[in-house]
Amino acid sequence: MKDVLVIGGGLAGWRAAEAAVKAGASVALAANGAGNSPDIHALNVPVRDDDSVERFMDDTVKSGRGACDHALVETLCRGSIALAGEFPFDRNPDGSYKLLQPLGCSVPRCVSIDHKIGTWALTKIKRELAGKVDVIQGRVTNLFYSSQPSTLSFQLGDRDAVGAARSVVIATGGWCGKYAFSDNPPELRGDGIDMAVRLGAATRDMDAVQYEPTVALAPEKLRGMPVITTMLYDGATFRNRDGEEFLADKHANKDEISRAIFAEVEAGRGVDGGVWLDATGVPHEILETTYIDTVRRYAAAGVDISSEPMLVAPAPHTSLGGLVIDTRCRVLRADGFPIPGLFAAGEVTGGIHGKNRIGGNAGTEVLVFGRIAGESSAAYANGAKQCAV
Repeated sequence: MKDVLVIGGGLAGWRAAEAAVKAGASVALAANGAGNSPDIHALNVPVRDDDSVERFMDDTVKSGRGACDHALVETLCRGSIALAGEFPFDRNPDGSYKLLQPLGCSVPRCVSIDHKIGTWALTKIKRELAGKVDVIQGRVTNLFYSSQPSTLSFQLGDRDAVGAARSVVIATGGWCGKYAFSDNPPELRGDGIDMAVRLGAATRDMDAVQYEPTVALAPEKLRGMPVITTMLYDGATFRNRDGEEFLADKHANKDEISRAIFAEVEAGRGVDGGVWLDATGVPHEILETTYIDTVRRYAAAGVDISSEPMLVAPAPHTSLGGLVIDTRCRVLRADGFPIPGLFAAGEVTGGIHGKNRIGGNAGTEVLVFGRIAGESSAAYANGAKQCAV
């Protein structure tokens, strides 16, 4: 029996496994995919002189439309500071951080590593944990308490229970993979929420889904691929069927931009259910550096985005609701008490982003709360072992 079972192969799960191992716990990790983590380009850390934890918190709460859990927001924003000392984020020749300004942030705040922080961090953590974590390939379908006190057993697929752990971290992501048109992989369908609810977990904001306003409709080989929205701060714009710009504030939050695009389509000024995202106004040197991955992806599909627009439409991107947790990542019941041995981190949880998430906060969330979940689950498991002696 392991001290900690982590369910989920994305960055939240691996981050939790990393923290649990560092805390001295024995760990197993069950995964059937990496979720959205490979698509995390950058994440928010307030590193500029004119930025601060308080400003970061204000942006997050404002974007959340009054529905954020303020304790979780503070945990997110204060916890982000440590990331600057942990990761070698890209810097300019003068030593300052290379920053992007995501939608919803009042100042540039997104840091990255070659615009591939999700893949970079996953690779790093997996390499460091090689041989230290038992990796189980497959989809966990059920969690239940075994006859042993404070012990959770798990079922893999249609098989009988295949293992047990003193504590469990659910990091299975959200459910936007259920939609026919989405930028999420199909394995993201809410499994973790379902399993936790069967154990008595409370949920919140389950009606809150954030749409990414810039998801490719065409060419077919790119359909469902998100286009990074920070382009809008570098000269990109939206155009309707007639080539007209229609968005009053192209730096608005993602929910406002998505509604504006839907309104344009419903008014008959759309293009095949979407609109044009025109990046021809982005300076060539910025396209060829900051957005080179997008340039190459479209070039491989026969589209030169420096001279022709991209056909995009809003698509379900982030399920903002989920399991109710506290600042220690303990999964709570409806009465506010924690479920023994059950923890969660990442998009499977609710409350951090309220009704709308600012760009870049997904990456910050999985790293900050993944670490907390790993540490908390390891501490719980250690306490359970001591009680059993």
